[in-house]
Amino acid sequence: MMKSLITTCILASVLLLCSGQAFAQTEFGIGPIVGVNFGTASVTPNLGLGVTQGGHTGLMIGAQAELGFAKMFYIVMEPLYCGKGFSATFQGGTATATASEIDIPVLFKVKFMKGIIRPYAFAGPEIGFVMSSTLSITGRADQDIKSQISSTDFAIDFGGGAEYNVTPKIGITLDVRYSVGVGNMANPPAAGTAVGGLGSTNITLSGFQVLAGVMFHVD
Repeated sequence: MMKSLITTCILASVLLLCSGQAFAQTEFGIGPIVGVNFGTASVTPNLGLGVTQGGHTGLMIGAQAELGFAKMFYIVMEPLYCGKGFSATFQGGTATATASEIDIPVLFKVKFMKGIIRPYAFAGPEIGFVMSSTLSITGRADQDIKSQISSTDFAIDFGGGAEYNVTPKIGITLDVRYSVGVGNMANPPAAGTAVGGLGSTNITLSGFQVLAGVMFHVD
């Protein structure tokens, strides 16, 4: 149900973003964006006694496009490459599960004030498409586990930031956000069995993210 709702919201928002003529007065901006994802995971059941779960830091890079209407409200789409994952430390070594995804968050943004620095807040759904996934365990060869996880990932993103307007047409953006995973990444055929040898039946990937970008504004 949640996955269907997220997909519907994204499709509706993309249609709005691609049809700016639906609004009497619109603002459009586009530009590159880069950042870091401090990934974590919720694993159920837990990894067991003597195992300490940790995170994984991954690169984020892509583009941002925003459509503004009603002066302070915007729809933003950000196709991004994102490295996600988590780690587990046990007696004798560490296991790190990573996933390389193409994520497409569609965010509803509110910009406050008018001036050189313009703060904003945002929230919205995200869908991710898994390109590859690897399990690395100390002392063993890396294992390809893409077939053992879902090909799509779902999340809800929320956060805030600010845009510094270098010129009336060029802005520098900086924001922080939290991406909360809402989809089980364990592939259905593997449910109830070990995923990548970790013994997990339900895995949701989340992350604290910091992103910076450049926005070129077009009237």
